[in-house]
Amino acid sequence: MITKQKTNLFLRLSIALAIIAVLFKLMHWQYSEVLLVIAVGGIALFYSIWFSKKSSKEWLDYAKLFLLISFLLHYLFKVLHLNYGFVFSFIFKLALVAFIIIYLKNQFFTQKDSHLESKKPASQKKLYTIWLNTMAAVCIIMGAQFKILHWEFGLINGHLLLTVGLIAAALSILTGFKKF
Repeated sequence: MITKQKTNLFLRLSIALAIIAVLFKLMHWQYSEVLLVIAVGGIALFYSIWFSKKSSKEWLDYAKLFLLISFLLHYLFKVLHLNYGFVFSFIFKLALVAFIIIYLKNQFFTQKDSHLESKKPASQKKLYTIWLNTMAAVCIIMGAQFKILHWEFGLINGHLLLTVGLIAAALSILTGFKKF
């Protein structure tokens, strides 16, 4: 039997593998397609298991599931250049609109518990994750800029920055403090 903790762990591993697969794809390394298919399959499988084990479901939960599955199919068809990708692109756009509408409804038209709004002091793990997220974002943005403009400063180039950024993003997801 797969526990909630194991499902969460395997979901995080699948997301991290997807980020690494994107790195492989950007760098034109071998096996990027295989890693991508395994990662996307893992995300779909473990998020679906997590969703089915969730005791109380709201419309937003269903919208997230629909958005995730439609995005993953759209993503696979787009990245792997498969035929009929436009169908999944359209379904993903519909799922995104539905998610935004339901999210806005939940945010602005439902009451929130006051105890959920209170802020907790930042833990060491949370600060580490914030630092890792910031480093990942900066390296990915700078790496994309360096790659687009073909800049190089000694050893620092777009490939290196993207590699560091995507690995930091994968580590951040693996060690994330926030549960799904």
